[in-house]
Amino acid sequence: MNPFACSGIYPILDAAWLEAPGIVPEAVARRLGALPIAMVQLRCKGNGRQAHDFFARWLPLLRHHAPGLPILINDRLDLALHLEADGVHVGQEDVPVSACRKWLGDRRIIGLSAHTVTELREAEAWGVDYVGCGPVFATRTKDDTQPVLGVEGLKELVRATRLPVAAIGGITLEHLSAVAGAGAWTAAMISDLWRGDWSSRLGEACEAWGRAATVPLCLELQKNRH
Repeated sequence: MNPFACSGIYPILDAAWLEAPGIVPEAVARRLGALPIAMVQLRCKGNGRQAHDFFARWLPLLRHHAPGLPILINDRLDLALHLEADGVHVGQEDVPVSACRKWLGDRRIIGLSAHTVTELREAEAWGVDYVGCGPVFATRTKDDTQPVLGVEGLKELVRATRLPVAAIGGITLEHLSAVAGAGAWTAAMISDLWRGDWSSRLGEACEAWGRAATVPLCLELQKNRH
């Protein structure tokens, strides 16, 4: 199945939240498996052993409770290979795309963070599967962010590339309609999802994204670029 032909949000599952007291891993995995979600990304900024244990615990859990849901690992190509993830997402300063493709092959997914038209052109030449563009709005989940794009800036990047665009950065439930209207393939969400009422917020986000019907527009924009 082509994950880019499907509509859905893109939850980023960060170890800082998922490892917090009171979180029931099986409940999170089952909820993700029950909703129309494009893909998920596992992210851990801890040391080598902490990252390995986190990914090794969560990837099979998601495989079991959310079969068919593409699971990407943030940054760690080595662990994506070792644990047989569906792909990897890297930043401009992380493992080169050429190395990711060499080791992952053509069947697994490579996502790359891109903030400018120049970086989009490079991403296309390198053969990535999608680009993550942002921050669309101000965010507190990363300290090394690029300048805020805003919806108009996001729209310009979407129209400048044939690649599916995952919008990221400060995206809340209230932003989803505007982000979809800009032509993004999906919206990566972190802090606005993972709260005490995370289960209901996941459902509300999926409903809001479904109403926005972004995929037909995204695919039409890609078709017109060829």
